[in-house]
Amino acid sequence: MAINSRKSGTSRVGLISIILIYILLIALIIYLTGEILLDLPSGRNISNFIIIPVAFILPIALLISVFYNGWKLYIEIKNGSPGARLKTHLVLFFTLIVLMSSLPQSLVSLKFVNTAIQTWFSPEIGTAIDGGLNLALAYYNEKIETLEAFSEGPVFINMLSDIERAPRRMWTNISNANPGLDAIQIFDSGGRPVFFGGDPKAELQEMPTLGGATGLLPREDRGETSLLRYLQIQSINISSYNIIVSTLLPKNLDDTARSLTDAREVFLNYQRNQKQFSTLLYFFYAFFTLPLILISILISFLLSDEIIRPIVSLEAATRRVADGDYSYRILTRSGDELSNLIRSFNKMMGELDNSRKKILQTEKITAWQEIARQLAHELRNPLTPIKLSSERILRKYRTDPENIGKIIEAAVPGIIQEVNALDNMLREFRDFSQLPSPTLRSENLSALLAETVESYRNSYPGIIFIFEKDGPDIQLEIDPEQMKRVFSNLVKNACESIEERTGKISIQTDLVRKGNSSYCRIRIQDTGTGIDIENHEQVFNPYFTTKLEGSGLGLPIVERIIFDHKGQIWFETDKGHGTTFFIDLPMETLLG
Repeated sequence: MAINSRKSGTSRVGLISIILIYILLIALIIYLTGEILLDLPSGRNISNFIIIPVAFILPIALLISVFYNGWKLYIEIKNGSPGARLKTHLVLFFTLIVLMSSLPQSLVSLKFVNTAIQTWFSPEIGTAIDGGLNLALAYYNEKIETLEAFSEGPVFINMLSDIERAPRRMWTNISNANPGLDAIQIFDSGGRPVFFGGDPKAELQEMPTLGGATGLLPREDRGETSLLRYLQIQSINISSYNIIVSTLLPKNLDDTARSLTDAREVFLNYQRNQKQFSTLLYFFYAFFTLPLILISILISFLLSDEIIRPIVSLEAATRRVADGDYSYRILTRSGDELSNLIRSFNKMMGELDNSRKKILQTEKITAWQEIARQLAHELRNPLTPIKLSSERILRKYRTDPENIGKIIEAAVPGIIQEVNALDNMLREFRDFSQLPSPTLRSENLSALLAETVESYRNSYPGIIFIFEKDGPDIQLEIDPEQMKRVFSNLVKNACESIEERTGKISIQTDLVRKGNSSYCRIRIQDTGTGIDIENHEQVFNPYFTTKLEGSGLGLPIVERIIFDHKGQIWFETDKGHGTTFFIDLPMETLLG
């Protein structure tokens, strides 16, 4: 449970209100400034704006809000409210900082505006715009001239001799000879396509109406792309071919040229109205400086509340914990010492809560250990009749050896199979009840996972194994043998869940943070049949299994090993689509 006080909600509402006012102020600045920039080039009168009288309401409303918050603070001081005097000091401090920072900022801004205007309207800018426009036109003309010269040249015509033998090689040679060409398309004399090479954007679906003469074709626009084409009619052996070579122009070349033309006209209009433009910019800067200062003062009131609130919240939390509520938490978004204190408090409460959970987990494990020992005792009972059956067979052999063969062939394999099954179950029960404490040492997690995957790759050739890792190899303090058992069990279950043994298993490792702790997260995902919803709560319960030959102890042992490594394991499943198991192992030494 986290704190949710009325004061916190009020501060959030106030912060949202200030943000909305700030957005409104920015919108006014953008709108009015935009009107200036749009009206100056057109020569319209910009002296009268209907919105300007309305805009004066904003600073008046902010000034009233500042006085209201100041009056509230005065009442809190008078009533002796906790933290009121500290809040006063903080508000005065923030206000002083705002005033001290705004003055030099204003001077710098005004100087910058003056310098910027002189720079923007310098003759060099106009010369640069004219040069850009000329470059765009020159580039277009050069493209046409290069396309015509190359298409009529002897090099290109000689390369066309490979049309019938090796058209792909022909295109490679042509593109090497003239990298400016983007595509070539060949049609036979009947207009049927023979070959296309190059950028797919230049491909024609059918041969255009050419008129039977070689030369430059009409320019074609395709969305943001423009194409220049040249037709060359060439006879090879006894066949005649229509060869069309294409060059792609840069996107929006025409729009760029038009933009440069418009920019030149706008620049000239701005230059003519330079003095008027400068005066209005100074006016609007002064007009919006006061609301910004008032907004800063209002924010200082909210920040003061945010700084004081953790102290009040901490006091309330200690009372709740004293009453026995260990789930109580304090929410904080700041990063100062007070928030660190609150996080330490929350961490302490979390550790206390986890300790209680660990006690419950230990009690659960102890209970299942007792059940395992009892079941082991129960499973040994069938060994006695099996033994008696074996002795009976032996006696039959001694008394009537001629008729013993059929009895042996029918009974002995079943006895052996039953004994082996019972022995395997007993061994797993013993492992679960007497699982040793992990012997930790630094191990390369990627190598351990790769070894596990390789051991199953050959046994399941129809399954695709994908191993991904985030960043460099991860070193963990783990018991390698026990973790091999964990990974092997999960990978084996994933393989067996995939129907027809064709599917995909993905293993991924990455680094995550939970509060102040760092973890390595291991994800094992399969495309198997998934887990029925009614079985979700029983997956980690001992002796629960959906397999005909399963003991039901694999996943409980996995959970026990992860628990002994101070980690967590859980799963997500989608029936019919697969299951993903997640393992979090602590690694504070890496990221702490």
